[in-house]
Amino acid sequence: MQISKSFFYEIPVLWSQCDPNGHLNVGNFQVFLHEGRMVALEEAGLSFSQMKSENIGPMILRGETDYKAEIRYPDTALIETQFGEISGSRCKAFQKLIRKSDGKVSCESISHCIMFDFGKKRPWKYTDKFLEGLGILGRLPR
Repeated sequence: MQISKSFFYEIPVLWSQCDPNGHLNVGNFQVFLHEGRMVALEEAGLSFSQMKSENIGPMILRGETDYKAEIRYPDTALIETQFGEISGSRCKAFQKLIRKSDGKVSCESISHCIMFDFGKKRPWKYTDKFLEGLGILGRLPR
């Protein structure tokens, strides 16, 4: 399986994102993972403005998340994102949410994704330029 290079994004934990015990609310783990995927797409060359102008965007078809450790306020989360199993318009996003204070992995997630053309109402195929931005062009069967 070909895996892209790693993309990293840091995000601070806000008090308002925590449950009454001071832990990052489990729903906000997903928000952080979404942000990490969007930043990774941007860094790989598929910017939000391009997606908006081309009327395309990512959709999550299925998600699997294993929660391993808490994150507390005022820590910072480091999101590591990699893409793999890319075929046409489909891919998987492999992510880790890491507690920056001690490097402990707080959750691991696999998202089964598709890039969708909302104007044409059909999948949008990843371009060679985007695959190059992921660092995997030439390593994938076409």
